[in-house]
Amino acid sequence: MKGDGKQGNPRTAQAGVEYLLIMALLLVMVTPIFIYAMDMSSISVRTSRSRQTVESIAIAADNICGMGGGSDAIGVYIPYGAEYSYIKQRTIKLGLRIGDGVGEAIAMTRCNVSGQIPLDEGYASVPVRMLQNGTILVG
Repeated sequence: MKGDGKQGNPRTAQAGVEYLLIMALLLVMVTPIFIYAMDMSSISVRTSRSRQTVESIAIAADNICGMGGGSDAIGVYIPYGAEYSYIKQRTIKLGLRIGDGVGEAIAMTRCNVSGQIPLDEGYASVPVRMLQNGTILVG
């Protein structure tokens, strides 16, 4: 009946409030762990993609060098945070921003290489060709 003056059981209400507080506390504790795990996963994917990018370019350069000339265009994925590329002598590097620092993905080639890798995030078609002097031009 309405208005008969009877209240609900206070122990049930207290248990409900305690349950809500425990759940809120668990959520506050689990959220930073989840955010940290997502950040580490993102870094792992980005470093793997940057390594795969430089290795793909190095393989294409070695193939053209081995054939004694020619050209090719390879599709690569440039990850978020690409800071710089270095392609000189027999080294291909892609610098990647990781937290407060920069990590590098490095691949070595059999022939001298020069050029640049595009730094815009996403898929890119990178031309690779041999110059008259025998150097492989990337980009």
